[in-house]
Amino acid sequence: MNEDMQTAREIQGRFLPGRLPHIAGLDYCGDCRPAGDVGGDFFDFRRMPGNELAVSVGDVSGHGIGAAILMSGIQAFLRGLGRGSGEMPGVIEALNRVVCQVAPDNIYATLFYAHVDPERREVRYVSAGHEPPLLLRKRTGRAERLDSTGTVLGLTRRTVYEQRTMGMAPGDVLVAFTDGVTEAADAEGREWSENGVLSVLRRCQDARGSELVAEILESAGRFADPEAPTDDRTAVVVRLTGMAERPLQEEETMVLALAAA
Repeated sequence: MNEDMQTAREIQGRFLPGRLPHIAGLDYCGDCRPAGDVGGDFFDFRRMPGNELAVSVGDVSGHGIGAAILMSGIQAFLRGLGRGSGEMPGVIEALNRVVCQVAPDNIYATLFYAHVDPERREVRYVSAGHEPPLLLRKRTGRAERLDSTGTVLGLTRRTVYEQRTMGMAPGDVLVAFTDGVTEAADAEGREWSENGVLSVLRRCQDARGSELVAEILESAGRFADPEAPTDDRTAVVVRLTGMAERPLQEEETMVLALAAA
């Protein structure tokens, strides 16, 4: 059994992103810390056409092998669906139908799925009942919540999801996390909550994405009562560092060549 669990943990770890693709204009990172040998949390980054970054953060209800198997299936299927040029709501609706087909009635999953475009300075997202991510504005210091745009995956096949768009400015930070972060509780039952996440973001506003992710997860861990049951904890950070250079179109290249001549 121990060998099987170790194998399952190794396979699950391989589903998480390894080397992150460089995308001009973005500083991003993520980390997942399961409560046991395997867990139901996941995150992923994928380069999309047009220099966009696809970001996904999800949480399967329950713990153990069952949650881990469903998590791996959702992530693999999402990668396959996300390769096409279809609209995000359609991608998530197709994924939801698959989850409804394969998951037991008492199991569901939440998912935040977004495309961050550093050229247009925007994030387009669909959220299937996921813990609301936060968008911290560099200029004002205010945080905006990216609320759910549809119910959890696996509830009903007829669910319709909405896509929303948020503008971003250089220095703005998007942070997405699972409820294991915000619901980390101390010995008196007080939860760390999204205020704990915000305190880290504001205290470490200029830190690199990898440093922010580490500080969020470690701060939640320090706050939590070590004797209390724990949940998987996952956090993802994406910062817009500046305006990415847009590749020149063919007609623009010809204009510049004629001007130089």
